[in-house]
Amino acid sequence: MKKNLFILFLVINVNLFSQESINKDSLWNTRGNVAFLLNQTGFSNWVGGGTNNFSGTIKFDYEWEYRNIGWDWLTNLESAYGLAKFKNAPFARKIDDRILLQSIIGKEFTKNLSFSAFFNFTSQIGRGYKYIKDSENNEIRELTTQALSPAYFQLGSGFLWKKSEKLWLNYSPIASRLIMVSKRFTENLRDNQKYFGVEKSKSSRYELGANLTFHSEGLLFENINYKQDLKLFSNYLEDASNIDLDYLVQIDFDINPLLSTQLIFQLIYDDNAISRLQVREVFGVGAQLKLN
Repeated sequence: MKKNLFILFLVINVNLFSQESINKDSLWNTRGNVAFLLNQTGFSNWVGGGTNNFSGTIKFDYEWEYRNIGWDWLTNLESAYGLAKFKNAPFARKIDDRILLQSIIGKEFTKNLSFSAFFNFTSQIGRGYKYIKDSENNEIRELTTQALSPAYFQLGSGFLWKKSEKLWLNYSPIASRLIMVSKRFTENLRDNQKYFGVEKSKSSRYELGANLTFHSEGLLFENINYKQDLKLFSNYLEDASNIDLDYLVQIDFDINPLLSTQLIFQLIYDDNAISRLQVREVFGVGAQLKLN
Protein backbone atom coordinates (compact mmCIF):
# COMPACT_ATOMS: atom_id res chain seq x y z
CA MET A 1 0.00 0.00 0.00
CA LYS A 2 1.35 3.32 -0.98
CA LYS A 3 1.83 5.54 2.00
CA ASN A 4 1.76 9.25 1.71
CA LEU A 5 1.83 12.20 3.99
CA PHE A 6 0.66 15.67 3.16
CA ILE A 7 0.64 18.62 5.53
CA LEU A 8 -0.13 22.10 4.34
CA PHE A 9 -0.04 25.12 6.58
CA LEU A 10 -0.52 28.46 4.90
CA VAL A 11 -0.77 31.77 6.63
CA ILE A 12 -1.19 34.92 4.60
CA ASN A 13 -1.34 38.19 6.49
CA VAL A 14 -1.56 40.98 3.95
CA ASN A 15 -1.93 44.57 5.05
CA LEU A 16 -3.96 45.81 2.11
CA PHE A 17 -3.86 49.37 3.33
CA SER A 18 -1.62 51.05 5.84
CA GLN A 19 -1.47 54.77 6.22
CA GLU A 20 -0.01 57.24 8.65
CA SER A 21 -0.48 60.92 8.00
CA ILE A 22 1.33 63.29 10.33
CA ASN A 23 1.62 66.91 9.29
CA LYS A 24 3.01 69.37 11.81
CA ASP A 25 1.18 72.20 10.01
CA SER A 26 -2.16 70.35 10.17
CA LEU A 27 -4.57 70.12 13.09
CA TRP A 28 -5.43 66.53 12.14
CA ASN A 29 -3.24 63.42 12.29
CA THR A 30 -4.44 60.01 11.06
CA ARG A 31 -3.15 56.46 10.84
CA GLY A 32 -4.71 53.10 10.05
CA ASN A 33 -4.59 49.77 8.26
CA VAL A 34 -6.69 47.00 6.76
CA ALA A 35 -5.43 43.42 7.06
CA PHE A 36 -6.61 40.10 5.62
CA LEU A 37 -5.51 36.82 7.24
CA LEU A 38 -5.89 33.36 5.66
CA ASN A 39 -5.07 30.05 7.35
CA GLN A 40 -5.23 26.53 5.90
CA THR A 41 -4.22 23.21 7.46
CA GLY A 42 -4.45 19.88 5.62
CA PHE A 43 -3.68 16.26 6.62
CA SER A 44 -3.53 12.95 4.74
CA ASN A 45 -2.68 9.65 6.47
CA TRP A 46 -1.32 11.65 9.39
CA VAL A 47 -0.87 9.25 12.33
CA GLY A 48 -0.93 12.03 14.91
CA GLY A 49 -4.44 13.01 13.86
CA GLY A 50 -5.85 16.34 12.82
CA THR A 51 -8.73 17.96 10.97
CA ASN A 52 -8.45 19.83 7.69
CA ASN A 53 -9.59 23.39 8.12
CA PHE A 54 -9.61 26.77 6.47
CA SER A 55 -10.11 30.16 8.10
CA GLY A 56 -10.03 33.81 7.17
CA THR A 57 -10.08 37.07 9.11
CA ILE A 58 -10.36 40.67 7.99
CA LYS A 59 -9.34 43.55 10.26
CA PHE A 60 -9.78 47.29 10.03
CA ASP A 61 -8.20 49.89 12.33
CA TYR A 62 -8.18 53.65 11.97
CA GLU A 63 -7.35 56.56 14.26
CA TRP A 64 -7.96 60.30 14.05
CA GLU A 65 -6.40 62.93 16.31
CA TYR A 66 -7.16 66.66 16.49
CA ARG A 67 -4.90 69.01 18.47
CA ASN A 68 -5.28 72.78 18.76
CA ILE A 69 -4.66 75.39 21.51
CA GLY A 70 -4.83 72.93 24.37
CA TRP A 71 -7.64 70.80 22.95
CA ASP A 72 -6.92 67.15 22.17
CA TRP A 73 -9.53 64.91 20.51
CA LEU A 74 -8.62 61.27 19.81
CA THR A 75 -11.00 58.86 18.06
CA ASN A 76 -10.27 55.30 17.01
CA LEU A 77 -12.28 52.62 15.23
CA GLU A 78 -11.31 48.95 15.43
CA SER A 79 -13.08 45.95 13.92
CA ALA A 80 -12.35 42.33 13.07
CA TYR A 81 -14.34 39.39 11.76
CA GLY A 82 -13.12 35.86 11.08
CA LEU A 83 -14.55 32.41 10.31
CA ALA A 84 -13.10 28.90 10.35
CA LYS A 85 -14.46 25.89 8.43
CA PHE A 86 -13.47 22.37 9.52
CA LYS A 87 -13.76 19.35 7.25
CA ASN A 88 -17.09 17.52 7.59
CA ALA A 89 -18.38 20.10 10.07
CA PRO A 90 -21.85 21.38 9.08
CA PHE A 91 -21.20 24.93 10.26
CA ALA A 92 -18.40 27.47 10.03
CA ARG A 93 -17.35 28.88 13.40
CA LYS A 94 -16.31 32.37 14.39
CA ILE A 95 -12.70 32.91 15.40
CA ASP A 96 -12.92 36.69 15.83
CA ASP A 97 -15.76 39.20 15.94
CA ARG A 98 -15.54 42.66 17.47
CA ILE A 99 -16.18 46.30 16.78
CA LEU A 100 -15.01 49.22 18.91
CA LEU A 101 -15.55 52.95 18.53
CA GLN A 102 -13.86 55.11 21.14
CA SER A 103 -13.56 58.90 21.36
CA ILE A 104 -11.86 60.98 24.07
CA ILE A 105 -11.67 64.78 24.13
CA GLY A 106 -9.60 66.77 26.61
CA LYS A 107 -8.83 70.42 27.43
CA GLU A 108 -5.37 70.79 28.92
CA PHE A 109 -5.12 72.72 32.20
CA THR A 110 -1.54 71.74 33.05
CA LYS A 111 1.24 69.87 31.31
CA ASN A 112 0.04 66.41 30.20
CA LEU A 113 -3.18 66.73 32.25
CA SER A 114 -6.62 67.67 30.91
CA PHE A 115 -10.28 67.76 31.82
CA SER A 116 -11.86 65.10 29.63
CA ALA A 117 -15.02 63.49 28.32
CA PHE A 118 -15.24 60.12 26.60
CA PHE A 119 -17.60 57.95 24.57
CA ASN A 120 -17.18 54.23 23.99
CA PHE A 121 -19.19 51.73 21.93
CA THR A 122 -18.47 48.00 21.70
CA SER A 123 -20.40 45.19 20.05
CA GLN A 124 -20.06 42.46 17.45
CA ILE A 125 -20.67 42.16 13.71
CA GLY A 126 -22.19 38.71 13.19
CA ARG A 127 -24.21 36.08 14.99
CA GLY A 128 -22.82 33.89 17.77
CA TYR A 129 -23.85 30.30 18.46
CA LYS A 130 -23.58 27.59 21.08
CA TYR A 131 -22.74 24.25 19.47
CA ILE A 132 -24.22 21.05 20.89
CA LYS A 133 -25.06 17.48 19.82
CA ASP A 134 -28.60 16.22 19.28
CA SER A 135 -29.95 12.79 20.24
CA GLU A 136 -28.45 11.30 17.07
CA ASN A 137 -25.03 12.83 17.78
CA ASN A 138 -25.37 15.39 15.00
CA GLU A 139 -23.99 18.85 15.58
CA ILE A 140 -26.62 21.55 15.96
CA ARG A 141 -26.33 25.16 17.01
CA GLU A 142 -28.28 27.55 19.19
CA LEU A 143 -28.26 31.31 18.61
CA THR A 144 -26.79 33.14 21.62
CA THR A 145 -25.73 36.60 20.35
CA GLN A 146 -26.11 38.78 17.27
CA ALA A 147 -25.13 42.21 15.96
CA LEU A 148 -25.92 44.86 18.61
CA SER A 149 -26.96 42.18 21.08
CA PRO A 150 -25.22 42.80 23.33
CA ALA A 151 -24.10 46.39 22.64
CA TYR A 152 -22.30 48.48 25.24
CA PHE A 153 -22.44 52.28 25.31
CA GLN A 154 -20.34 54.29 27.79
CA LEU A 155 -20.24 58.04 28.39
CA GLY A 156 -18.39 59.89 31.12
CA SER A 157 -16.22 62.79 32.22
CA GLY A 158 -13.05 63.07 34.23
CA PHE A 159 -9.34 63.56 33.72
CA LEU A 160 -6.93 62.62 30.93
CA TRP A 161 -3.20 62.18 31.47
CA LYS A 162 -1.45 62.05 28.11
CA LYS A 163 2.25 61.77 27.44
CA SER A 164 1.70 61.23 23.70
CA GLU A 165 -0.77 59.50 21.36
CA LYS A 166 1.06 56.28 22.28
CA LEU A 167 0.85 56.63 26.08
CA TRP A 168 -2.20 57.93 27.93
CA LEU A 169 -4.63 57.21 30.75
CA ASN A 170 -8.19 58.46 31.16
CA TYR A 171 -10.08 58.25 34.47
CA SER A 172 -13.79 59.04 34.76
CA PRO A 173 -15.17 58.96 38.32
CA ILE A 174 -18.65 59.48 36.85
CA ALA A 175 -19.47 57.26 33.89
CA SER A 176 -22.75 55.89 32.55
CA ARG A 177 -22.96 52.49 30.85
CA LEU A 178 -25.95 51.20 28.89
CA ILE A 179 -26.16 47.53 27.91
CA MET A 180 -28.65 46.88 25.09
CA VAL A 181 -29.88 43.49 23.87
CA SER A 182 -32.61 42.06 21.69
CA LYS A 183 -35.76 40.93 23.49
CA ARG A 184 -35.63 37.66 21.56
CA PHE A 185 -32.95 36.58 24.07
CA THR A 186 -34.76 37.79 27.23
CA GLU A 187 -38.45 37.02 26.65
CA ASN A 188 -38.03 33.33 27.54
CA LEU A 189 -35.69 33.72 30.50
CA ARG A 190 -36.56 32.29 33.90
CA ASP A 191 -37.56 34.80 36.59
CA ASN A 192 -34.13 34.70 38.26
CA GLN A 193 -32.15 34.46 35.01
CA LYS A 194 -30.39 37.32 33.21
CA TYR A 195 -28.90 37.82 29.76
CA PHE A 196 -25.72 39.93 29.94
CA GLY A 197 -27.20 41.46 33.10
CA VAL A 198 -30.54 42.29 31.43
CA GLU A 199 -33.63 40.94 33.16
CA LYS A 200 -36.49 38.92 31.68
CA SER A 201 -38.50 40.64 28.90
CA LYS A 202 -36.32 43.76 29.04
CA SER A 203 -33.95 45.10 26.38
CA SER A 204 -31.51 47.24 28.36
CA ARG A 205 -29.63 47.66 31.61
CA TYR A 206 -28.31 50.97 32.97
CA GLU A 207 -25.21 51.24 35.15
CA LEU A 208 -23.54 54.24 36.82
CA GLY A 209 -19.97 53.92 37.92
CA ALA A 210 -16.31 54.73 37.33
CA ASN A 211 -14.22 54.00 34.24
CA LEU A 212 -10.47 53.79 33.73
CA THR A 213 -8.88 53.37 30.29
CA PHE A 214 -5.13 52.94 29.75
CA HIS A 215 -3.31 52.75 26.39
CA SER A 216 0.36 52.12 25.71
CA GLU A 217 2.32 51.19 22.58
CA GLY A 218 5.92 51.31 21.49
CA LEU A 219 9.10 49.41 20.64
CA LEU A 220 10.23 46.60 22.94
CA PHE A 221 13.33 45.67 20.97
CA GLU A 222 14.45 46.14 17.40
CA ASN A 223 11.65 44.91 15.08
CA ILE A 224 9.43 44.04 18.07
CA ASN A 225 6.44 46.33 18.66
CA TYR A 226 3.74 46.11 21.31
CA LYS A 227 0.34 47.62 22.00
CA GLN A 228 -1.78 47.18 25.12
CA ASP A 229 -5.18 48.43 26.23
CA LEU A 230 -6.70 48.13 29.70
CA LYS A 231 -10.33 49.01 30.50
CA LEU A 232 -11.85 48.84 34.01
CA PHE A 233 -15.41 49.63 35.08
CA SER A 234 -17.03 49.61 38.53
CA ASN A 235 -20.82 49.84 38.88
CA TYR A 236 -21.79 52.03 41.86
CA LEU A 237 -25.39 50.81 41.72
CA GLU A 238 -24.60 47.14 42.29
CA ASP A 239 -21.55 45.62 44.03
CA ALA A 240 -19.02 48.40 43.33
CA SER A 241 -16.11 46.17 44.40
CA ASN A 242 -16.85 43.80 41.51
CA ILE A 243 -14.76 45.39 38.73
CA ASP A 244 -15.23 44.51 35.06
CA LEU A 245 -11.92 44.05 33.25
CA ASP A 246 -10.88 44.00 29.59
CA TYR A 247 -7.13 43.73 28.96
CA LEU A 248 -5.60 43.18 25.52
CA VAL A 249 -1.94 43.06 24.53
CA GLN A 250 -0.60 42.60 21.01
CA ILE A 251 3.06 41.97 20.14
CA ASP A 252 4.33 42.11 16.55
CA PHE A 253 7.73 40.70 15.63
CA ASP A 254 8.91 41.63 12.13
CA ILE A 255 11.23 38.83 11.01
CA ASN A 256 11.94 40.54 7.70
CA PRO A 257 9.98 42.76 5.28
CA LEU A 258 7.89 39.74 4.19
CA LEU A 259 7.50 37.65 7.37
CA SER A 260 6.07 38.56 10.76
CA THR A 261 4.92 36.92 13.98
CA GLN A 262 1.95 38.20 15.96
CA LEU A 263 0.86 37.35 19.49
CA ILE A 264 -2.49 38.52 20.87
CA PHE A 265 -3.48 37.86 24.48
CA GLN A 266 -6.79 39.05 25.96
CA LEU A 267 -8.40 38.76 29.40
CA ILE A 268 -12.04 39.66 30.07
CA TYR A 269 -13.98 39.51 33.30
CA ASP A 270 -17.65 40.55 33.26
CA ASP A 271 -19.97 38.55 35.48
CA ASN A 272 -22.96 39.84 33.51
CA ALA A 273 -21.73 37.58 30.69
CA ILE A 274 -20.13 34.73 32.69
CA SER A 275 -18.81 34.56 36.26
CA ARG A 276 -15.39 33.35 35.18
CA LEU A 277 -12.29 34.88 33.63
CA GLN A 278 -12.38 34.71 29.83
CA VAL A 279 -9.02 34.13 28.12
CA ARG A 280 -8.20 34.46 24.41
CA GLU A 281 -4.79 33.79 22.85
CA VAL A 282 -3.81 34.06 19.19
CA PHE A 283 -0.37 33.25 17.80
CA GLY A 284 0.47 33.38 14.11
CA VAL A 285 3.40 33.40 11.74
CA GLY A 286 2.84 34.61 8.22
CA ALA A 287 3.74 36.62 5.17
CA GLN A 288 2.87 40.28 5.06
CA LEU A 289 2.83 43.13 2.61
CA LYS A 290 2.82 46.68 3.91
CA LEU A 291 1.77 49.62 1.77
CA ASN A 292 2.62 53.04 3.22
